[in-house]
Amino acid sequence: MAAPLSETEKKTRNLKHVRVYDRLYRMIQEGTYPPGSQLPSEPELAARMGVSRMTLRRALSLLIDDGLVKNIRGKGNFIRSQENLSNSGKGGLESLAHPVYLCCMEQPDSVEMEFRLEPPSEPVTGSLERKCAAVVIADRWYKFRSRPVAYSLSILPIEVISQTGTDLNQPDQLRDFLETAVYQQACSSSLQLTVSNAGNFSAQKYTLSRGNSFLLILETLYAKDGTVMAVNKHFIPLELFQARIYT
Repeated sequence: MAAPLSETEKKTRNLKHVRVYDRLYRMIQEGTYPPGSQLPSEPELAARMGVSRMTLRRALSLLIDDGLVKNIRGKGNFIRSQENLSNSGKGGLESLAHPVYLCCMEQPDSVEMEFRLEPPSEPVTGSLERKCAAVVIADRWYKFRSRPVAYSLSILPIEVISQTGTDLNQPDQLRDFLETAVYQQACSSSLQLTVSNAGNFSAQKYTLSRGNSFLLILETLYAKDGTVMAVNKHFIPLELFQARIYT
């Protein structure tokens, strides 16, 4: 029968994954594994590190939490591109700004949009906190290097469209309003964060995550007079979500 481990041996064993994390972190920073490259397979990398696969996976989970590594199911582990490792200079969730750009690790480089005009349903009227003649409903798919990474559903009273002079015959105007101008014109916002599995079927056109787990940010934007300008539902895959709050 093996002798029980001493406290020192237990601590050494528990810290082994931290040492592997430190080693891999240095290798990434030094360019051994450059941005965009794929790490060796887990069995191969564990052998190189001289540890078990369980220890390696713990170290990789820390690197994933840091935003240095991303795991693509069925493909492996990849080093994130440097331009997407930080949202520095953009503030955090305390900012009155677009949550997808604040919280998605892979910063979108293009936006695809579709919109329609509809009479407001009772739930929509409730979320907008007022009656309106019609609503504009816009779907936006955010892409990084042509791959969908987030999705937003926006609902706006038609009165907001009229007041801001947004021409719906020019879709780019609506997209620019939803992407930037509404955050410049809004006076305040409220955010509600929940975990959701509705992202893929809400996005409809694209599969955003094979894991089908999302962070849903329900955002309401208010004008100076307290009326609702827009209600947005932002879906970000959990594996791509990272939030900062600066105080």
